[in-house]
Amino acid sequence: MNTYFGLLAEFDGRAELPLEEVAPRYFGISPRTASVRAGAQALPVPAYRAGDSQKAPWLVSAVDLAKYLDERRAEAHEMWKLVNS
Repeated sequence: MNTYFGLLAEFDGRAELPLEEVAPRYFGISPRTASVRAGAQALPVPAYRAGDSQKAPWLVSAVDLAKYLDERRAEAHEMWKLVNS
């Protein structure tokens, strides 16, 4: 299954994902920590606010998150091959 489509299914078809939902599951950090890191652009994927307000929620693109997850999986697969061959 394509990672992007899996994310779309998980997040009810939304292509732009709220960071507060993504952070605990995929980055292992709290939404508060993720928000601070988003402000510093210190997350493994770009984060942005759709509005100009400081109260607008941080979002990440499902495309960017899928690419990041695919890259991590490829790294893990290469490491697994090194250890198990």
